[in-house]
Amino acid sequence: MSKLRASTQYINVMVKVRPGDQPGKYKVQTAPEMPVVTDEDTVINYQIYDSGDQNIVFTGMTVSPADNDQLSQASLSVSRKLLTFSDANTSPATFNITLQFQDEDGVSFMHDPQVQNEPQR
Repeated sequence: MSKLRASTQYINVMVKVRPGDQPGKYKVQTAPEMPVVTDEDTVINYQIYDSGDQNIVFTGMTVSPADNDQLSQASLSVSRKLLTFSDANTSPATFNITLQFQDEDGVSFMHDPQVQNEPQR
């Protein structure tokens, strides 16, 4: 068994989506709620693991502040159940992420978690 540590760190954020109180509205939960990134060049992966009986998929994401040198463009898996991007994590910052979703009826909705950069030097 190798004792080598992977040079790239990964944070997998589990995403649960449930119908809200009104048609076309959804409640989104992420775990962890706000990833704290401590290693440089970390890969962050948001994964829809539970959407009940709905076929919910990612359609993309936006980041605020948009003009930053920390987060890469996101990529979607073929199933659109995974949304992945990298974080350089070279300076402390808090990023507002807007995850964009679509349900099987074509209804779009969003959820706005944060990502916290805390570089360890």
